[in-house]
Amino acid sequence: MRPCYMLVFPALLIISLIAACGEHAPEIAEATVIEVTELRDYDRLTSENDLLLGVPVRIRHDHHTGHVFIQDVALWAVIELDEENNEVRRYGTRGRGPGEIQSLDDFFITKEHLFIVDGGRFLIHKYSREDGQFISSLDYGELLLERTNGSEHGMPLPPQAPLTSNNNRPFVTLNESILLPSQTHGEFLYRAVNWQGEKVGDIGEIPDGYTNNSDDAEVRMSLQNQRVPAHELALAFPVDDPSDLNEIYLVYSAIPKIAKYNLSGNKIWEQAIPSTPEVDSLMVDLSNVLDTRPNHRVSLLPVKKYMAGRSNQQGEVFLFTYTNMDTPRTPRRPMWIHQFDSKGTLVDRYKIISDTDLFYYPGIDFENRRIFTPSFNESDIRMYPF
Repeated sequence: MRPCYMLVFPALLIISLIAACGEHAPEIAEATVIEVTELRDYDRLTSENDLLLGVPVRIRHDHHTGHVFIQDVALWAVIELDEENNEVRRYGTRGRGPGEIQSLDDFFITKEHLFIVDGGRFLIHKYSREDGQFISSLDYGELLLERTNGSEHGMPLPPQAPLTSNNNRPFVTLNESILLPSQTHGEFLYRAVNWQGEKVGDIGEIPDGYTNNSDDAEVRMSLQNQRVPAHELALAFPVDDPSDLNEIYLVYSAIPKIAKYNLSGNKIWEQAIPSTPEVDSLMVDLSNVLDTRPNHRVSLLPVKKYMAGRSNQQGEVFLFTYTNMDTPRTPRRPMWIHQFDSKGTLVDRYKIISDTDLFYYPGIDFENRRIFTPSFNESDIRMYPF
């Protein structure tokens, strides 16, 4: 009987492996067979008047007016341009007075207001879009200090996030709810509050295996084995849904995964993002660095697969990939844009061919199908048709 068992076991093993491969093959095939559209041609953003930019970082396009908004960290302001790219007004200025900023971390636009996140003072400033005047500020530092019981203080404020990270930062939704990161001392990734600081809901499940503490040896081993370190499992950023102002997309940028929530905290659906060579290659890059430079600082090797996202009026989501731009010893990679339908299914892949590094916080004019993207550390803004 023994020879019979020896023949049966390998056969069963082969069948199991074939079945296992069959389970995963459709997901990978579905992603990689999607035709890639290369974007090479572009125009430069110019104006009839002198448009002097310093260091543009984030760009947002308003479909209501057709205006473009530019976060310029060198000018300490958000600049609004009309459809002819002429300056309409500026929001914010450097200083410590009402509506003035110490650190222009991010900005958000709604139909009536513009918000600037000042991470240097843990404030969110609100301005009128009608005349650009400052209205009021929300001290989100006080809210971050509150523990889950709502009363204890004494916790240190989180470190100020760099401009090259979009994860777990304050976010203002299209209906003007404020999402504050809460994974460091709560059970959810974000807490939604209104402008008075009153809680609206908890959003985003913390993935299994997440820990707020990172052991250098464990992180190094994870990266060498091309796995996401435990402390980066909760990296996530929201994306608005213009088709429903009471709902939000949450993109887990390192896993990666995309989920849909309403602002009360109810999860509507969740979808794992299928594998693609352009995203999976990041883990190979990081592993190769540690293979060739075993003493390299792992803190300089973050797992950031997706960096930012924009959504159109139909609720389709466009996510921008990481390019290794600020990760030493890794090869430069082009920016990719992945388009998902309103249910989180990958439907299109775009690859931007560029002779220079591009900041990965572009704005998109969906009506005219143009992507506005700044060049890294330059005053140049390019417009790619897609």
